[in-house]
Amino acid sequence: MSEINYHKYELAAALRVTDEDAADFLQSQFSADLDALDTGQLIYGLWLDVKGKVIADSTVLRLGNEAFLILSEHSSGEAIRAKLERHIIADDVEIESVDLSSAYTVIHAIADVMSALECELPVKGAFGESDSFYIFSGRRGFDSSIEIVCKNDAAEERLSKVLKELGACPIEPSFLHEQRIEAGIALIPQEIGPSDLPGEGALVAKGAVSLTKGCYLGQEVVARMHNVGRAQRALFKVRGIGAVPGLTADLSNSEGKVVGELRSAYAVLGAKTWFGGALLKTRYVDVGAELLLDGNLVQVEGIL
Repeated sequence: MSEINYHKYELAAALRVTDEDAADFLQSQFSADLDALDTGQLIYGLWLDVKGKVIADSTVLRLGNEAFLILSEHSSGEAIRAKLERHIIADDVEIESVDLSSAYTVIHAIADVMSALECELPVKGAFGESDSFYIFSGRRGFDSSIEIVCKNDAAEERLSKVLKELGACPIEPSFLHEQRIEAGIALIPQEIGPSDLPGEGALVAKGAVSLTKGCYLGQEVVARMHNVGRAQRALFKVRGIGAVPGLTADLSNSEGKVVGELRSAYAVLGAKTWFGGALLKTRYVDVGAELLLDGNLVQVEGIL
């Protein structure tokens, strides 16, 4: 049996949206096409403002014709709920917080974990639901990973016991972030957020934004930028030496001109180096460039 690794985390957002207008209302607010989902399917996407800026991200699970579950690891549930409630006019929509327990990412020997939990592994684009868990494929940069969201404390105790019995080992968060960045997955709202457009994090090209569904908030700006414009900034992977710098921090070129901002930074395990994501002006920076942060050299390694 292969070694099993896991990462435990708390969801920043868990919202249930129901009532007769729930589907149409969410379709008008979410960047991905919810109408394409059948019950039991899910999709990843963004919540944008009227200017097309990124407020938050979510994975949305379709629980039924008039019921959806909004989950996000890093984007605030309060921010998502406030954004939705601002745009409810005469819609019959109910939004409520869902009290879920912890969630786990599991990689390697996933079939062994599913067998021990007596759960089936859902196909990509779908989720499994039981009295204890929501289970679906992860977005971590691995070839294979799953997210197991525990519905209550008893479910978490059961999963924790299974992982212990299988000899599972915890994953360092910095390793997860390195895999994410290598796969070109932007962290929202930390790396791409309320002052940024989806195209600056390649989120349109990577399918978080639909260019073919009906109208939704921010669509016009995103479509115009995609069709006739060019992002003036892009999210790059960068690497530096020494202690992990504070955030956010300005990055400058050799002439002293500020060319962008470091948005995330993580220590490399066992080394005195760090890596992270930086939003940089593409007219001044390209892959391979050397930048400065407080006088220390920062290498631009690639575009996320």
